[in-house]
This record gives sequence, C-alpha cells and structure tokens, in this order.
Amino acid sequence: MIVVLMGVCGCGKTSVGQALAEKLSWEFADADLFHPDVNKQKMSAGVPLTDEDRYPWLRKLHTLICSWASEGRSGVLACSALKKSYREVLTTGQVPQDPSTSSVSPRIPHQHSDSPRPNVLFVYLKGSKDVVRSRLESRTGHFMPAGLLDSQFLTLEEPDESENSVSVEIAQPLMAVVMDIYQIIVELI
Repeated sequence: MIVVLMGVCGCGKTSVGQALAEKLSWEFADADLFHPDVNKQKMSAGVPLTDEDRYPWLRKLHTLICSWASEGRSGVLACSALKKSYREVLTTGQVPQDPSTSSVSPRIPHQHSDSPRPNVLFVYLKGSKDVVRSRLESRTGHFMPAGLLDSQFLTLEEPDESENSVSVEIAQPLMAVVMDIYQIIVELI
C-alpha cells in the first residue's frame, strides 16, 4: 500500500509522514525534495506554481509510487496533491487534457501506462486556515512562505467519495494524528 499524505503547506505532511512511516516500518519520501530548483525559487519568491509547473513534478512522484508498488514495497509520500487532477497524475501518470484545446498539455507528452494502477490511499490532513497559518508562521528554513497559504486554499479541492481517501483533522497533537492514520491503515491491510 502507498499512503499519500496531502493538504496545504504547513498541515504537517512531512512531520506526520516521517512518524507514520517509522511506526509502520515503511519507506518515506517528501515530495518537496522532488521539486526542480525553478519551482522552489518561484515559491520562495512568493509566486504560486501553475499546473504546468506541477505536472512534471507529479509525474516524477508517480514514477516513485510505481517503483514502490512494482517492488512490493509500502511507502508514505508527503505531497500537497491539492487538486483532484494532481491526484490522478500521481496514480495514473497521465496529465489531463486541456479543455480549451481538447488536447494534452504540449509541454508534457501524454503517456499511457501499461502497469496496473497502484494501491494508493490519500489521507487529507485537514485543518482550518488559522491552525495552518500559525504553524507556518512558526516554521523556519522552508522555501514555502506563509504568504502563499491563501493560494493553497484557493487551489485545494478536497477529496470526494470517488477517490480512495480519508480525512484526518490536524487540530490535535502530532502523535494523535499519526495514530488516527495508523488505525485506518491497520484496518485496511
């Protein structure tokens, strides 16, 4: 099983992910480490990423997910995955078509994957803007400034019933969040 911890910046994806992966003895990866430098520079400058910026990054993460799945390994990935289309790229590797032109984005070729869709559970780390903002303002050494939080909430499409997902409230201590997710996973595997 692959667990993707998703949500806006500052919701605790990395902290929860590291603790959860340790508890499960699974691999952990932080999607932020897969961003190209140009994306990190944009975010550091307070410029929100576009879909065009995100799709190559998401495709790299899809490759990671598929490698874990094909090798029979379980993993925890901390990744914002803010839009449903981003979560689709993570699970299928396919970039959505541009509705205005009825074609796939010209910068990223459309690829069909012959491999089976990996078993991915999206865990939405849900919190109010106030809770997340207070966490972001106390965080140091990260390229994502608190000023981009509003754009993150504007971009966010909460998972719906059509997706393999659960929501966990983050307005509780870190280990309580980890244990909530752990219990969900234990029931599924």
